Amino acid sequence: MKLLQTLLWLSAGVVCLGLLGCGEHKIRHTSEPVYVEPQPQYVIVREAPPAVIVDRRPPPPAAGYVWIDSYWHWDGRQYVRQGGQWARPPREHVIWVAPRYDRHEQGYRYTPGQWREDQPQRRRDVDNRDRR
Repeated sequence: MKLLQTLLWLSAGVVCLGLLGCGEHKIRHTSEPVYVEPQPQYVIVREAPPAVIVDRRPPPPAAGYVWIDSYWHWDGRQYVRQGGQWARPPREHVIWVAPRYDRHEQGYRYTPGQWREDQPQRRRDVDNRDRR
């Protein structure tokens, strides 16, 4: 009997999940690239980050790599050192934006580093597209 009840509840759950996915989906087709600026995610940390780390920058491993300075990353319990490194950008026309530690009434607002669209490049691309 318990097995039958369990199967009944599981099948009802599967049906409900299926119904949730049955909404009408409208897909916008466009030939223009659409970029949505990521919203910065941050956490409030009560303690200040440790002192800034200054690394000696070795030569890049190859053309196209970007140097990311060392920084302190908040992992939810403590700051963890992220050593400086060369990284290849995930796509063209992006820049590395270093993490931020802004004073806040409850301590510090930590915003992790992230890759972002290079705004000057976007403006040049739009200008060039308008001239065609």
